[in-house]
Amino acid sequence: MRIKSAILGLALALFCIPALAQNGRSEISADFTGNFQKSVTGLGATDTPSYSGGFLIDYRYDFNNWSGFELNYAHNRFTQYYSAGGSLADQTQSNVNEVTLAYVNTLGFSPHARIRPFVEAGTGGLIFSPVSAGTTTPLALTQDRMAFLYGGGVDYRLVRRFAVRVGYRGLVYKAPDFTVGDQVTNALTHEAEPYAGIVFRF
Repeated sequence: MRIKSAILGLALALFCIPALAQNGRSEISADFTGNFQKSVTGLGATDTPSYSGGFLIDYRYDFNNWSGFELNYAHNRFTQYYSAGGSLADQTQSNVNEVTLAYVNTLGFSPHARIRPFVEAGTGGLIFSPVSAGTTTPLALTQDRMAFLYGGGVDYRLVRRFAVRVGYRGLVYKAPDFTVGDQVTNALTHEAEPYAGIVFRF
């Protein structure tokens, strides 16, 4: 609940920014993602997740040619495979909803430049919601995880208001266990999230 409240607060704060800085620029983008979570081991259990694809939607507000903020929402679905002593113990399939807020640095490139690189860093949360399936552990519960975000990418302007974007996001968080005892690793994991999509500026 604390993570969900914090995410809502971050979202409201971000959408108030344009009212405070009238000289900035806004844009939205829609992207397809690849999602690759690292396998981790801890407390005698190993979590080996499946790879998946998903989508990413973000709103960015640039104050100037250097600095901006970005609010992201992403969705995908993983299956986490848990093993102990080399033998498969449990597996849990879940929908993953991700909301993050990041500072974006556009390295002094004008939004009108044909090619515009950027880097970003921020924080947010992931919500792992088990899917009712025959292979999912019956006792699995929805679980929140705080995450650290870093990344970068480049925009290529097509016309005045549209661009294509390719990028990479990395997320660091504690591996989910869905509050099931033999799925607990208590280990940090890393998710690589390359993406590509379309940007609309307004």
